[in-house]
Amino acid sequence: MSALGKAFELNYEPREAFIPFHQRDRQFAVLVCHRRAGKTVACVAELILRALYSQRPRAKFAYIGPYRQQAKETAWEYLKDMSAGFIKGQPRESELRIRLPNDSTITIYGADNPNSFRGLYFDGVVVDEYGDIRPTLWNEVLLPTLLDRNGWAVFLGTVKGKNHFYRMYEKAQHDSEWFSIMLKASQSGILSNRAMRLAKREMTDESWQQEMECDWNAAVPGTYYAKIIAEIETKGQIGNFPHNPALPVYAAADIGFTDSTAFWFWQVDENGPVLIDYEQDSAQEMSFYFKMLRDKPYEYDSIYFPHDAKATSFQTGRTTVEQFIRQGFPVKPVSKQKRQHGIDAARMMLPRCRIDQTHCFAGIEALRAYRRKFDEKTQQYSDIPFHDWASDGADAFRYFALTTDSEFKPSDEFDDEPAELAAPNYTLDDLWAARDDEWRSKIIRL
Repeated sequence: MSALGKAFELNYEPREAFIPFHQRDRQFAVLVCHRRAGKTVACVAELILRALYSQRPRAKFAYIGPYRQQAKETAWEYLKDMSAGFIKGQPRESELRIRLPNDSTITIYGADNPNSFRGLYFDGVVVDEYGDIRPTLWNEVLLPTLLDRNGWAVFLGTVKGKNHFYRMYEKAQHDSEWFSIMLKASQSGILSNRAMRLAKREMTDESWQQEMECDWNAAVPGTYYAKIIAEIETKGQIGNFPHNPALPVYAAADIGFTDSTAFWFWQVDENGPVLIDYEQDSAQEMSFYFKMLRDKPYEYDSIYFPHDAKATSFQTGRTTVEQFIRQGFPVKPVSKQKRQHGIDAARMMLPRCRIDQTHCFAGIEALRAYRRKFDEKTQQYSDIPFHDWASDGADAFRYFALTTDSEFKPSDEFDDEPAELAAPNYTLDDLWAARDDEWRSKIIRL
């Protein structure tokens, strides 16, 4: 029976392992489940049930995956099938939204554009494969959408090393506001013995431990830096390493015009480089980054940009480098290098770094998640990095590694730029005249 006083038959029969999840009284929940446990089905059913019982007018609920298309393929058909027979009107295919009889809505979103959530409100959200989503999405973007509605949130996924999903699960086990559950294939009773024997025979031991036994310590296939991050964490090289006002600050950035822009900030003391800060944002004007850099209490020695930052912007007629130099920043473009060369440099530099855990949390998680692209046809990892939210932070770290030599001093791996770029001294008439002269010279050569 729903809050409307009408009976609705939901096309869903919960598995025994998920009954405690549906009966919980906690505002937040974390589900760590093996493959084919049924976590997506359970969470879609949870969305529908809570939306039907909502007493709020125009209540909004969301299912969020790493990418909108991925979330659609994972949950859209389940959402339509379970609610068939009592949804209001027809499913909105273009918006991936259904409306229920009490005017509550459930919409499927992708997390790859965090700014698309700003200004929205939700009464409840399900965040799928949270380990594949940028870690700041929760506290900076989604949590504010729930606050005034006292909304709830569920995070689910499979294990992929001790990343931010791991930290959220650890938090849930010790916080009275959180519910948590872990379902291992060997303990859940969901898969048959035959199915598990078949899977174990076909999977590598690392994949089995990670995806089926929910082992946070299992190696994550295809990652570039995850093992190194784990090693330096164990050695205490990730911890409290704050800014030292007595030392200059260096920065390396990956500038994105359609993707995110990421900045790493570091200093160098007698023991080597200390990464003290990290910033990442998307869909922002240049003025946003000018202000961000000025607002920090840093004395900048050099700010390194990728070589393509010297390309002229169609919108401004100036290069990115020129725009920052005109704002008074000491910019130096990194010379063009093969990506693999930079990845190798990052692998060599990372074990010698100390990283501030508080200010660099999102950057650390980006390095941990950065991985090679998986080829579905060959069933192998390629030499090409997989492009997702982690790519920009990893690319900015690569520029840091390329600009720091073995003695931790800024190297010569950058292109010289003039300290000040003068405005071009020509008029539109000059440009037209130059064009006419060029055409005439071509005709003469012909």
